[in-house]
Amino acid sequence: MTYDTSMPALLGYLATTLYNPNNVATEASPLTSVMEREVGLQLCEMLGYDVSITDNSRPWGHITCGGSIANLESIWAARNLKFYPLSLACALEPGAPLESIRDIFNVELCDGETKLFSQLDTWELLNLKPETVFAIPERLENEFDISSSFLSAVMSKYLIQNLGKDVLEKKYNVTKPTRYFVGGTKHYSWPKGAAITGIGSDNIKDIPVDINARLDASKLDQLLQECLDEKRAVYAVVAIMGSTEHGAVDPLKDVWELRNKYQKLGLSFAIHADAAWGGYFASLLREEHKVGRGLPIDPDNKYVPELALSDHTRTQLDHLKYADSITIDPHKSGYIPYPGGGLCYRDGRMRFLVTWLNPDVYKDSDVNLEHLLWQPGFLTESLVYTRMDMGPYSEKLCLAMYTNWVTMDMGDPNLIVIPMNPIPAERNGGSQEEIQKQREYIRDHIVCRPNLELVRDDKAMALVREMGSDLSINAFACNFRLANGEINQDVVESNYLNTRIYERLSVTKIEDNIFDKPLFIMSTSMEQKVYDVCCNNLKRRLGVVGDQDLEILVNCVMSPFPTVSNFTKSVADDFKTIAHEEIERCLFRNTVTEDDFRFILQGTDKPYLTLLPMFNMANYRHQLILSCEIPANVMDIYRAERAKDPSATFFVGTTKDVKLDSILAGSFDAMLEKGLPVKNQPAPPRYASNFKVTNVKVLKDSPIDSKYLDRAFPDYISPPIK
Repeated sequence: MTYDTSMPALLGYLATTLYNPNNVATEASPLTSVMEREVGLQLCEMLGYDVSITDNSRPWGHITCGGSIANLESIWAARNLKFYPLSLACALEPGAPLESIRDIFNVELCDGETKLFSQLDTWELLNLKPETVFAIPERLENEFDISSSFLSAVMSKYLIQNLGKDVLEKKYNVTKPTRYFVGGTKHYSWPKGAAITGIGSDNIKDIPVDINARLDASKLDQLLQECLDEKRAVYAVVAIMGSTEHGAVDPLKDVWELRNKYQKLGLSFAIHADAAWGGYFASLLREEHKVGRGLPIDPDNKYVPELALSDHTRTQLDHLKYADSITIDPHKSGYIPYPGGGLCYRDGRMRFLVTWLNPDVYKDSDVNLEHLLWQPGFLTESLVYTRMDMGPYSEKLCLAMYTNWVTMDMGDPNLIVIPMNPIPAERNGGSQEEIQKQREYIRDHIVCRPNLELVRDDKAMALVREMGSDLSINAFACNFRLANGEINQDVVESNYLNTRIYERLSVTKIEDNIFDKPLFIMSTSMEQKVYDVCCNNLKRRLGVVGDQDLEILVNCVMSPFPTVSNFTKSVADDFKTIAHEEIERCLFRNTVTEDDFRFILQGTDKPYLTLLPMFNMANYRHQLILSCEIPANVMDIYRAERAKDPSATFFVGTTKDVKLDSILAGSFDAMLEKGLPVKNQPAPPRYASNFKVTNVKVLKDSPIDSKYLDRAFPDYISPPIK
């Protein structure tokens, strides 16, 4: 997920690297630390936070060395936020430093009720609103003259950062592990972050996804209700704003509405938006750079339109302003060099939850960042230069290749290409005729049409805005038609095709030559247990059957100019060529043909033949056991040779290529060998040739196609786990 970096970003990166600034302190980075503060505010503004706020709750952002670190910090902050009220309750106990205010300090609960803080039970302490917790230090200073330096000194002995989570949970009898809910398409950094912060990866709970690989809000509602019923606290709910593998944008609006609902019922939690991929697309909602711009004359078809966001994506990006924290990765759709991530807080006071220094040191100047993490100054300059020169990000993002995937297999006798995101006619339950008609319209009026001409076609653009991935990542899968024209129904064979295409169009081995790759494609596995209805829906549309995981392909459009000079058509044509070459392999695997069959010979009195099976060839997808008659002289030779070598395996094979049906008809011409042929090795010893196997009878013939196989070994076969 990277492309050529922008020239301004690269210049800022290289120029600043020469000075090697470290934004850990202003002494080490007098310029870049100041600029980082400005960049942080710019990111906050782009994401929708209100940067006009002038008090201490003003949004705040900073640069990290990647989205994984930003996610880790957000987990850290959410954990500390959840336990801060417990720590404060310790400081208000009789005999504790803040005992004097235990009978006069009131706080508002998440359901709107006001109570003495000292009278809150554990459940109420764990469910204060984030803004209520953020305001506590200022309230103590303003209402009771408790300075921030004194409060910091007092609280240090009670904070989770010093005591650890277990001490506070034991003291307040928190027996049910607090949950951290994340959309099912989560990045692997989430369970890792939970492990690092001591939350435990087992407490990162997936929220099931819908058919579009987006968080299913109804399932989240059920999970939150269960937590409320069990009195189990929730750290946070994470909405993925652009999944790494599918570009899916979770319904953040629904998450925000669910929090409002459950806060009234007494359950509160933080909301984090993992917008590492999708954050920069929020720039498309900002109007500051769009005034007075008309469409140019474009004789060479080089006009690059902004990405046409769907109504769903626009709505969710517009609700970023309600998330308590947001991860964003400038090194993805921000086009700056690696490694550049960022974390933004809706309320800047949230950052003090992860500070290791007194907040009062910086309350009048929030330039110094040393209380958080290190970050090299060149990342800041890279972002600053990009922002100054490039202006709006929206002009650099454009429509992806979705329409090519939608129409690629039209009229093709073998190839089937199904995008994960269906076209509107299919999504809305249209008939096959309506779906086909819309595909034809896409092919004739959108694919390969000059950009400037396309954006002037209101009807076509209205359809464009409702098509494709939520962002610029297209997930799709391929299937094929068998030699008889029927669609392959075996999910394993579909997986084989997609894996082969991926191996042809990626670098997976050291000896791979990148110049042999006309394009690069990514691949991912859609786990059945995680994606459930989404996986089932895509399998149905592909025409495959089976409960195995589904291997799919991913096309990530990182170039800002994919439609210039028919580039997308060239890429699509190259892909189609490779796909057809790999379909030939699939057809060979899945077509019953004449072959030289070999059977294991068993029994010294009455002979039995067991077909040597193979899962990957249609000819051999049988568990086949036969009884037969073999000439006496051949059986005598076999018995003598077996007596000499009891551990050897003897095979009866056909003398010429035949179809299996002809063998099952009753007889075949055969030969007797010891062992199987091995490539580049001498032929196995042969003891008899051209004898007749007769009276062939089928004792067992069970297919071993994937649909007949169990997903796991039975208990009596599986070795015990010690």
